[in-house]
Amino acid sequence: MRTLRKTTHARALGALGLAAAALLAATACEPGNDKAGATPPPKSSPSPAASPSTPSASAPSSAEPSASPSAPGRPGEAEGDPKGIDGNCPDEYTDVKVEWAVPPTKDDSKLLLTVTNTGTKPCKLRTYPVLRLEDGHGRLVGVFENSKPQQEVTLAPGKEAYAGLLLRQGNSDVSTLVKNMALAPHGQRPDGNTGEGVLLEMPKGGVRVDDKARVTYWNSSSEAAVSPLFAH
Repeated sequence: MRTLRKTTHARALGALGLAAAALLAATACEPGNDKAGATPPPKSSPSPAASPSTPSASAPSSAEPSASPSAPGRPGEAEGDPKGIDGNCPDEYTDVKVEWAVPPTKDDSKLLLTVTNTGTKPCKLRTYPVLRLEDGHGRLVGVFENSKPQQEVTLAPGKEAYAGLLLRQGNSDVSTLVKNMALAPHGQRPDGNTGEGVLLEMPKGGVRVDDKARVTYWNSSSEAAVSPLFAH
């Protein structure tokens, strides 16, 4: 998602560059006018001599109206703050990492997702991570409904929130190896296009996941986020 924002910004800069080139091209004719202006024509010179210079001097101003309305709007659009879905944190201003909730030598079925607000304004996380398995079938990960915090998580700039991920509740022999999971934009519903967002790389080159995989709601406490994982 950040790549798209950079592309939009680059397009805005390109538009400004074209406007600047038009002004420079028009200004290139001005040295002749300035040079002529350095030696004022005699008062007796006919007024038509000054009239040809008038259109050339006004040429840059005639180009300005076409550039000025679009130039301020495009940078504002490129540099404006993105709005998250249903008031959630904008996907462009968050960073998500995946790590083990406990050492994998002890338990390799539990993961911790950590999201960081990389923006300059506080934002909210009202839902849970919508995850789709990259297992060839695109299965969705269920949610621990009883893990919803009592208060919405407000994420200040630079601060973190957490979600627990239980990969399986059965034997690893009947599970599927998954190397990546697609994380939908914050606030997007499971029935939406969860192909958007970011691709989370699983640790250890892949994890074993079964049909009972579950994720918790985002929580301001890592302990509260992983506690439902140990109740199953």
